[in-house]
Amino acid sequence: MGESTREPIAEWTEQSAKRGLDPLGMQTSSIRLYQSLVPGISNVTLRMRYYGLYAWLCRTYARRIRHTDPTRWHTFVRRAEAVYALLATRGKSASGVAGVKWAQETLETDAERVDFAEAAELNSAPSYLQRAAFDAAYRTQLLETGILTRSTDHDIPLASSRGEELADAFEKGLGAAADQFYDIVQRGWASTSEMDQIAVALPSGIPVAGTEATLYGRLLLEGDESRGRTMALLLAVARLLEREPTAEDFRWIMYAGADSSGTPLALNAEIGAHTADALAAQRDLWWIYQANDLCHVVYETLLKYLLDVLADHPAGIAPERLVRQCVDGLVTAMDGAPATWGAWLASIVPARNACDGDDPASEFALGGRVMAAGRTDRRRSGPELGVAAIRLLGTLQRRLQDESHDLGAALGGLSEPLFRSLLTECRFLDLRRDEALVTTLYSLLDERVLGRHLWVAMRKLRYQSDYTFLVEMDDGLVRLRALDGPVYTTPRISSALAFLKDCHLVDANGVTQQGMAAMSP
Repeated sequence: MGESTREPIAEWTEQSAKRGLDPLGMQTSSIRLYQSLVPGISNVTLRMRYYGLYAWLCRTYARRIRHTDPTRWHTFVRRAEAVYALLATRGKSASGVAGVKWAQETLETDAERVDFAEAAELNSAPSYLQRAAFDAAYRTQLLETGILTRSTDHDIPLASSRGEELADAFEKGLGAAADQFYDIVQRGWASTSEMDQIAVALPSGIPVAGTEATLYGRLLLEGDESRGRTMALLLAVARLLEREPTAEDFRWIMYAGADSSGTPLALNAEIGAHTADALAAQRDLWWIYQANDLCHVVYETLLKYLLDVLADHPAGIAPERLVRQCVDGLVTAMDGAPATWGAWLASIVPARNACDGDDPASEFALGGRVMAAGRTDRRRSGPELGVAAIRLLGTLQRRLQDESHDLGAALGGLSEPLFRSLLTECRFLDLRRDEALVTTLYSLLDERVLGRHLWVAMRKLRYQSDYTFLVEMDDGLVRLRALDGPVYTTPRISSALAFLKDCHLVDANGVTQQGMAAMSP
């Protein structure tokens, strides 16, 4: 719990990071897993062409400025990012571009000349960004992908051999506009006509056929084995759906192995450099990711149920009475609850298609029910919400009984006292199969939910100085401090899809002609 389990929120999105996310400390296992499945991309690397832009900026700085003063480098990068924001805003290609809010306000003046040098200075007001997008989002991923490398003599990043190749392609794509872009960055202002002349550098301007798009495609599909397999799976999903998929499409098709209508995902042939067996193994890891995400959503839903019941006791209630009241509500809402957890499992018949929204027994439908409750909705959710969560938990456990998934290999490397996951919770429940159902439910709510939240919040207070308690204890009574509810992790798939679109491998109709060529062995 020493560090946030969330990737940083992009400073240009007008969102603010909420301290105290992950109230049960269960999301870390999902996050660590998806980070290994999509390395070199993050939730805040939003446009593919930034990778080429930064490779070119690093090389250009090394060739033309050759100064190791970090202040000179940061000024150069911040000015270039400001220019890019102005270009993207003027060219209506602003999605995912850093500094757009500032650029929109700056361009509203209708001036023929735009001065950006002052706005690019650190701590200036107004500033295009408090922190450069390079440092906040892209630097780590550029190093991880091998586009940039570190110097042994100074702190200025350098283009690697791969970065040099990408810088060449980016510069070639810009043509004469490359020198003009550099000159504008150096002097700190540009006329609107000059901005139009260098619009070829827009993030949406990667040429459909050319070296730059080819290099991006290779980086995505071949540069790293795990990332390449995930990208190949995304192309397979786009081919299946015959439209641009969403991150939700991807996570559910990875879990179900089929779309919502039951059409199976075809992984019986090579996709690019990746064999059918390798793709099936990668899909299984994504299955485990989704199942693990559903598991922590279940527990966060049970926490919400506890908090909703606690809201009816403003003066406080003894923790054991709170838990007992919640368990009684669950058992009553089950309408004929079985005697044991094992009997409850035996009564569950998983849906044939896990992502069939029309089947109320599917994980997709059950997940939709628990997520619909919201995070801070002050309306009482009722024990029916808790029962839906318990049913989803049981369905996950039944899937694991009926199918072969190696949770130990994917989730077993985490310290159990610190990190909880589908693996730890299945072990917990397996030990209680023959225990009375009410006893198991009591242990679940008391130890794994309420007690776990207090433990996690205390660690955050001790090690991060963050006060994230949703409940407070006083004289043996527990009182509500804040409401909360379930939330999925965000597994970088939206960024990956944006990259595939930027380099023309996916569009609104699914896989493009270029994408089909990339899928061919």
